[in-house]
Amino acid sequence: MNSQVLIAAAAALGTLLTTRVIRRLQSLRKSSTYHDSRKPLYRLLKTEEQVVLFIHRLLLRLLRALHGFLVESSTLIEILLLGLWAVWVCREYLDMRYFILPAGREFSSAIQTHHLWTRALECGWCALWNGAAPGGAPAFADPYGSMLYPLVIVTTLIWGVVNGAKISIVLAFWLAGVAQWWIARNLKLSLIARLWSGAVAVVGGHLAGRMELGLFGIVFSTAMTSLLFGGILAAVNCPGKRSAVVLGITGASALLAGQGYLQLAFAGTIPACAFLIFDSKMKLKPVWRTFMLAVVIALLLAAVFLVPFLHFSPHFSKFIDANFGIAQPLKYLPLNFLIDSHEFFFNETLNKSSFPALHTLFLGWVPILLAAYGLTDRTRLKSSTKWYLAGSIVLILAMASGTTLRPLAKIWAGAAGFRHTPLLAGLAVPLVLALAAAGLDLLLRQDWPRLSLSFTAENGTAFKPLPTSWLLILPLVLNVYTVYQFAEIWIYTARNESPVYEVVDALKTDNLQWVQPPFGEHFFIEPAIQRGLKLSPGIIPWRWRDRENPGAYLEASRSESALDNSNVVAVLYGITVFSHPEEQYAAITTENGSVPCLAEGRGGRIEVTCVTDQPGDLIVKEHILPGWKAWLDDDRVPFTGDNWLILSAPAGVHTFTFRYQPWDAALGLLLTLTGVGLCIWLWISADPEKERMEALIPASEEDREQPVSSPPAPSQPPQTPASS
Repeated sequence: MNSQVLIAAAAALGTLLTTRVIRRLQSLRKSSTYHDSRKPLYRLLKTEEQVVLFIHRLLLRLLRALHGFLVESSTLIEILLLGLWAVWVCREYLDMRYFILPAGREFSSAIQTHHLWTRALECGWCALWNGAAPGGAPAFADPYGSMLYPLVIVTTLIWGVVNGAKISIVLAFWLAGVAQWWIARNLKLSLIARLWSGAVAVVGGHLAGRMELGLFGIVFSTAMTSLLFGGILAAVNCPGKRSAVVLGITGASALLAGQGYLQLAFAGTIPACAFLIFDSKMKLKPVWRTFMLAVVIALLLAAVFLVPFLHFSPHFSKFIDANFGIAQPLKYLPLNFLIDSHEFFFNETLNKSSFPALHTLFLGWVPILLAAYGLTDRTRLKSSTKWYLAGSIVLILAMASGTTLRPLAKIWAGAAGFRHTPLLAGLAVPLVLALAAAGLDLLLRQDWPRLSLSFTAENGTAFKPLPTSWLLILPLVLNVYTVYQFAEIWIYTARNESPVYEVVDALKTDNLQWVQPPFGEHFFIEPAIQRGLKLSPGIIPWRWRDRENPGAYLEASRSESALDNSNVVAVLYGITVFSHPEEQYAAITTENGSVPCLAEGRGGRIEVTCVTDQPGDLIVKEHILPGWKAWLDDDRVPFTGDNWLILSAPAGVHTFTFRYQPWDAALGLLLTLTGVGLCIWLWISADPEKERMEALIPASEEDREQPVSSPPAPSQPPQTPASS
């Protein structure tokens, strides 16, 4: 008989029997015997019934919770329009050839931490140790990289480090516009105000100008930190569990975005939150509970970075400037919102540096005038919201000019590490545009004169009155175009020429030796790490406190003169590659000298094979930090040094195994997963209708304010607004 016929017959018989069993069970459950019996089989069926009912109720709650994520089609269209605008603005970055990079010279070094995920694909947990940094470093603790941000993780795993970073930049421009749109939406502004402010945010000088140097982390962090303002305003409008979850996620987003500059700028605005937390009688509003819960959620979600960073922060060091000499005086700094001359940003006019990427903020006159007008709005903007927005702008600019950081550096030495303070001013842009959007909305709501046009029809003369407020479209569109013209000069790509890759290939070694590309030339960094090279000193914005960097075994230099104890290995395109034989990665030091060993591995997984006829000390040029463990053959052995991985090595042929297994990364990951679980539970357990009704109840006299044109009569009781 045909096998297919047998399969069909078996399936039919199985279906028939299953249907029969289900029907018998249904009739059994309705019988008194089933309910009264305590036989094991019946007890098992009752337990199964309870489990099924529990899962059914849980699924219903999940479906109701997911309903809270649904958005209107008009909202999606607005967000997609901003996305199309961002794609057009950043279209140069969508060239997916790996040797095409954003033209800023620091881009290649700014994305080097993203190789965490290429290492993870190769060797799994060994990626917890960044073996490409000078002397190595805990990969999750790097405070300047964006490598732990989910968006960077996904784009890197799909498109690789270079192309993934280009996609992430385009998405960052888009999310900066969405953040601005979200702020306007929470201020309950009109469609035109929302889209215009979002469009300006996409092309603002605070993003595009940073790409003059290819500052990936600054652009990415600016966009992600801007989302915090929308989350804060959403929580003020409707305090509750779900608002706390949203605000907590945006807070974690800012913490994981990297760099630290924008996070410091946001921290500087925290005093202005007092306008949102306290009412006119200095009593706490209910929103303070939402804020505190959001802080807990943000810290938990970002724990995967925060725990390792706090663990190793005492070991980090960087160049400092307690005088903040590169800061631009506060009296000149706001002018950068209005200046669109590219030549201006390449000189030191108005007491600034000649590095455009630090100072560009151009928005144009239209947003500034509208922002000033927006401060007069008493119908859509509450006094507390206006004071919060305006106060935050002042606080950010004061920090960017060094005015408040100089005294802070005397109390907290770490503040002096934020040397490039003009970068902080970028976070003031979404706040300025928020007030500008409010001003535009107020202007559109004025009683504009109507222009009546008459024309002859078959039935006589018809009149079509047109509001003259549509004339505002002209300056708004002209403003967006002007800002775009300023932005596009910074958004372009460059080809990483073939000499870069040939020089990098010349630096390859048959061992895990440290090497050095031409000093200070950023275009070599990412290709070198992509090829598995270990760079020392490389280009990183921090260093280890009281530790020396390992010396380079091979060094590429544009100098033709060899240094002491160095040999010329190759000369390529005017670049000379020298070797320094004494700079071994792994060697046993004995009484008679040093015996090199063979080392292989990746990240935090290293194996060293040594052959020596005398005992000595094995020195592996990798920084020793908590988390490293070592084995001699199959036996666990202790370290004997305090700077490098050093072990006592017996004579003979032996294999030494090193593993980086830190507790902080595991704890941080566990806390992050706990935060994810907490967010899910809070979202499911929330009662949106109850929270929405509570938000409609005025918390203070300020919430009862009515438009100036129709104030409530003194004898009337306070009126509850229709929406809050």
